[in-house]
Amino acid sequence: MRIPTRRILAALTALCAASAASTANAADADNYPNKPITIVVPYTAGGGVDTVTRILAPLLSQRLGQPVLIENRAGVSGMVGSQMVARAKPDGYTLLAGNTTTNVSNLFVYKQLPYDPRKDFTPIVMVDRGPCVLVVPPDSKFNSVQDIINEAKSQPPDTLNYGTSGNGSFHHMSAALFMSMTHTQMRQIAYKGSPNVMTDLMGKRLDMAFEVIPVAEPLIKAGRLKALAVTSKTEMAALPGVRPVADLGLPGFEMVAWKGIFAPAGTPPAIADRLGRELSAIVRMPEVGKRLEALGVIADGRRNEEFGKVVQADIAYWGPILHDAGVVPE
Repeated sequence: MRIPTRRILAALTALCAASAASTANAADADNYPNKPITIVVPYTAGGGVDTVTRILAPLLSQRLGQPVLIENRAGVSGMVGSQMVARAKPDGYTLLAGNTTTNVSNLFVYKQLPYDPRKDFTPIVMVDRGPCVLVVPPDSKFNSVQDIINEAKSQPPDTLNYGTSGNGSFHHMSAALFMSMTHTQMRQIAYKGSPNVMTDLMGKRLDMAFEVIPVAEPLIKAGRLKALAVTSKTEMAALPGVRPVADLGLPGFEMVAWKGIFAPAGTPPAIADRLGRELSAIVRMPEVGKRLEALGVIADGRRNEEFGKVVQADIAYWGPILHDAGVVPE
């Protein structure tokens, strides 16, 4: 059987193109990095993701021999910055400091998400895992988890309010699960980032908030906020004496989220692997682990495919939970 010449030429052209692309990628990986790297933080400066990323950046710079810059692109539950990285050139020079919100729950909270967490990113490293802490103003009448439950049940729906960093944020997920398990309804007040939530909570414009420990811990220790409970199964070293929600009236309650670094989909495997190895080594440094523990999170370090499996498992797990908690896509 004779194969038409045009088909042979087309096949050869495709093969040459693939070979050229592979050669180019290999060359890029060999020369990587040869210019500054930008890590996009999709939240305001001072938030939990920002705080942890600023621990990693200078250490990554030292190991790679290039400046590592941080660019805050806050907005819409991390979507603005995440979309920016999803559309960036996949060359290893633009990375995302993502979390459970940007790469899991946003998929179930927004009908028209401008990126696909399942397809648009290359997982690099899982930085840490950590819970929220339930906080109220220091002179709040609420002194326990049960006080809040009792008040929410005795008042009309939406009488109490709580602050979050936006729909689908870890703060929102924690509150949604709390309301689902207590059969209560409180009103969400969404902000662009944690610092604004804390400001209004301290100013008594909010009744409560589930906040990440790196943000809330300094304010708690300064007496500017009152901690009622943590959302982990056990107490956290950063907040000694603050007991889990599960021990204070809601058995089985647990909310622990992660933070991680991602690259755009299509990043050459050699570059993704290099970044994963370097960042995993940084996260697993004893001194980094101690700094993260002091912030109320636990260092992780799983990288590349292993981290990717965690993301996919969380997407499968949280979808039904958010639906059952009454979260309706907007």
